[in-house]
Amino acid sequence: MKHDIAVIGLGTFGFELAIQLSKYGHGVMAIDLDEKKVNAIKDLVQVAVVADISDEDVLKKLEIDKFDKVIFGMSSALESIILAIVQMKKMNVKYIIGKANTRVKKEILLKIGADEVILPEISTAINLADKISHPSILEKFKVDYKNSLIELEIPEKFIGKTLKDLDLRHKYGLNVVMKKNNNVTQVITNPDTKFEKEDVLFIIGDEDKIKEVFT
Repeated sequence: MKHDIAVIGLGTFGFELAIQLSKYGHGVMAIDLDEKKVNAIKDLVQVAVVADISDEDVLKKLEIDKFDKVIFGMSSALESIILAIVQMKKMNVKYIIGKANTRVKKEILLKIGADEVILPEISTAINLADKISHPSILEKFKVDYKNSLIELEIPEKFIGKTLKDLDLRHKYGLNVVMKKNNNVTQVITNPDTKFEKEDVLFIIGDEDKIKEVFT
């Protein structure tokens, strides 16, 4: 689904976000006070404007309430961000995504009306620590608040065993749904399927439990 999205603040994060959203086919308006940044991105997005988003009249002229999502690509100018979010809530902006560099700022933005607030630096730090601590995990996707789909390299202790041998569903509540080897993917429906060296497994279940069993 394509959206009309306003990205406010063209630092490294906001600039790259606006470009990537545009590449995915979304209609993007990029906004910043710095004319140089706006000029640098104007040919890469649908619309790029120099504007002070803390000014209510400016927000009305930009018709910010017409966008499906408004995303703040900046976190340092807290006062301007707060003023902008308050005005946007008055204008019934559909969905506001804030950016913060501390958990305290995240709570502030949520309290004044942001629908979602991301913490890129904290998230990156957590993910890097997780990657270093669990090198066999290749990818992970959150399915819901409790379960994840995790792609990982098979542990040596499981090579030569079958799904029936391991009994992962009953012991740990984990489901191995697919395996991949030499770029050939196999959906696992047979409990007698044997795991082989260099298999990559796709497992659904509690993330902490998957890490405990497989890493």
